[in-house]
Amino acid sequence: MKRGLAVAIIIIILFHFVMTNAQNETSSDFYKLKEEEQRLVLELLDLEVEKVKAEKILEELSSEIENLNITIEEKSREIQMVSKDIEKEKDIIRSWLRFLYMEGTNAILSLLLMAQNATELLHRIIYIDIITNYFYDKLDNLNRLVKYKKEEENKLSLQRQELLEKQKEQLEVLKKIEDLRVSKSKMLEDIKKRISDYQKIFSIADSFTNMFPSLDYLLSHLSQLPWDTLEYKDLSFSFFSITVSFTDEAVTKMVRSYNDKLKEVTVYFSKEGFTIKDDDDYTLKGTFTIENDKIKLLINSLEMKDIKIEGQLLEKILQGYDTTVNIKIPFEGFKLKKVNPEEGYVKFVLEK
Repeated sequence: MKRGLAVAIIIIILFHFVMTNAQNETSSDFYKLKEEEQRLVLELLDLEVEKVKAEKILEELSSEIENLNITIEEKSREIQMVSKDIEKEKDIIRSWLRFLYMEGTNAILSLLLMAQNATELLHRIIYIDIITNYFYDKLDNLNRLVKYKKEEENKLSLQRQELLEKQKEQLEVLKKIEDLRVSKSKMLEDIKKRISDYQKIFSIADSFTNMFPSLDYLLSHLSQLPWDTLEYKDLSFSFFSITVSFTDEAVTKMVRSYNDKLKEVTVYFSKEGFTIKDDDDYTLKGTFTIENDKIKLLINSLEMKDIKIEGQLLEKILQGYDTTVNIKIPFEGFKLKKVNPEEGYVKFVLEK
């Protein structure tokens, strides 16, 4: 309990005087930062996975593009070779045609006239036609082959263009992932720094645990103080009620005599409630309330130097402490009904 109290108080003090970037943060922010750190780490891990996937896809695309380039080059070489074959065939056909219709007319006529009969003549005419058609068919096939090869080349070129577009898109995705990763990394670095600042505070708190023995001891023993030994300031009776008053001086004397750790504690009563002060170390302020027929000190604020702690943080600091004032009521049939603080004293009203 003592360590937890010291840690919580030191966090507020050091944040106020040292950590100018975290003046409005409370100790609960430490756990929020840890959660944020874990979330960012998971996001960065996810980005790394996406980055690896994107790089793999990019590598596959580059490999496909490289293979396509090789295939396209092979197709281009094939087209060039076929084109050369076509030119050769054209030369052969031109030579054949020149032989048939220009230079070789007498030879063709001699070949035809040398036929022994009509049947042989017909056969010789057919042979000449077959040879001529062979050259034309071969040329036609070569032209179709060139056309087919060029179509293949165009398809491969389109496929390569599509892959290049995908490669460009993938590079943009990879850049976005990297930009996001850098941004998240900076956020994580900032959070780690802030967490480190918190952790430094917790580390310092270990060495400051003994700086607040009075406050911790007071809160730990508040309900155990010998309240029944207090001397009455005033005691008045009526048939229906009893009024008992205690001065803040009497309460201060009782508290100080309980233990040396409380020897600097002073208690003050006013119309607003109570104030418990330990020299310049701390000041507790609050009001009185009644729970289960017992008086309870409702602490509203804790001040350390010029630091004022209230609200949820104060509730966390006070968690686990019993602030009940255990004053036994020696009058049977009467129950505690009111607690009225005044300047210098507090008045308890008991009624039937």
